Amino acid sequence: MKKALLIIGLVLCFIASGVEQAFALDYSKISTNAKITAALDSLYSINRRDVIAILNGHNATRKPIRVMFRDLAMFGYEDAEALTIPTKNNGLVIYISSEHRGASPECIACLIAHESQHHTFSNTKAEELRAWISETQAWTEFVKRNQSLASLNEPLAKRENVIAKIRTKGGVQGIQKLIATNPVYAGLN
Repeated sequence: MKKALLIIGLVLCFIASGVEQAFALDYSKISTNAKITAALDSLYSINRRDVIAILNGHNATRKPIRVMFRDLAMFGYEDAEALTIPTKNNGLVIYISSEHRGASPECIACLIAHESQHHTFSNTKAEELRAWISETQAWTEFVKRNQSLASLNEPLAKRENVIAKIRTKGGVQGIQKLIATNPVYAGLN
């Protein structure tokens, strides 16, 4: 009898963990693009469930945030890597530059980690700091798990390496200096 209860308990635990993972990996409300869902999987793999939760609706809008590739020049941001824009229905969408369709999922994941922090509509240097730190934390964890990522010859990997180096050398203050000297953020409080 005890053995049967133990077996039933183990089976229920196994089923429960599988159900949790199945729900956690359903990104259909965020994106159906295979590259973006691979990026979301990579965030999940490094325990960045905070980013996944924000995207799934645990954010200021209480709605899922869609993520997709777009030509950012159509919004006047041809030099941007990604941006977060409010939608007509009071939601948000993260647009990643279509130039990065071929980037590694880990690099795209770092942009998503960054942009996910812009759900608060505060548009401040403090929000940018949270976003840049979220991005560098993701990249650092990816490289820790797979050092060959740091050697990728793609623009986003080079970006991530530069930002990570700034944070390694200067800490949070290094990122604050990066934000303070970037003309894109000049008007932020």
